[in-house]
Amino acid sequence: MKIKPECATCIVRQVVDAAKEISDDEKRQFEIIKSCLDSIKEAYTPDAVPAWMGTTVHRYLKKISGNPDPYKRLKNTANKIALNYLEKLKDELKLCDDVNPLDRLICKVKLSIAGNVIDFGPYSTDMDINKKIEETLSGKLKIDRSKELLNDLKDANKILYSCDNAGEVVFDKTLIEELKNYCDVVVSVKGAPILNDATLEDAKIAGIDKIAKVITNGSDVIGVRLEESSEEFLKEFKEADLIIAKGMGNFESLTEYNIEQPIYYIFKAKCLPIAEMVGVEVGDNILLKNNNLHK
Repeated sequence: MKIKPECATCIVRQVVDAAKEISDDEKRQFEIIKSCLDSIKEAYTPDAVPAWMGTTVHRYLKKISGNPDPYKRLKNTANKIALNYLEKLKDELKLCDDVNPLDRLICKVKLSIAGNVIDFGPYSTDMDINKKIEETLSGKLKIDRSKELLNDLKDANKILYSCDNAGEVVFDKTLIEELKNYCDVVVSVKGAPILNDATLEDAKIAGIDKIAKVITNGSDVIGVRLEESSEEFLKEFKEADLIIAKGMGNFESLTEYNIEQPIYYIFKAKCLPIAEMVGVEVGDNILLKNNNLHK
């Protein structure tokens, strides 16, 4: 997916949020933001991919600030929010387990999308996370390829599940457990901190390492960039019978490649460029298969 003019608003806001996390000194915040605006200017071109442009800017941000993980506090907060919220949903999840396989899969997909709202990329850091989670769980899948996913799962031996954000990975665990009823699942997280994306530490906090093999993609790229990925990630990617790609960063980046395997994109459409590309409204819940995508 190529960048749209309004993507500039999102990346500038991310830089402002990160600067406030890095320093309480307003003068220092101005210095960081001003310097990053130059980085944005260089990366902001019509041929840019939003996730990869964001990677360039956030790498620069980490370099000039001397802070390798500006979103560390926010990620810890997101993990705590998710763990506490999931505890409240225990009874609801039991009811979810008592339905037929298709409805159970839809329930778990919606829960994973609810986790996708814990995202300080397109959303402001002061948003009401609990409200957005509740809205997602009570909503429907605007694009629903769950029947195709269920059929593909029955024929699969291995899935590669590419995670998105900290906090969100807590909700992913429930879906991963469901997918494991059909085949092996390998879970991928970032190799180093970038934005609020999930790393190995976040996967362990969520307990994903207790239920599946967890690897890193070998880099701090937002989304996926095969050219920068580790040999281990590329091996698992190639061997996977299907790929689950969580979040808009994975969608923005993987749509740049011609990939043979089925890819299921699971996310909430949080901005107009993404919504327009897939033909939905901002805020809609999406379970999209790559062969259904209109380019």
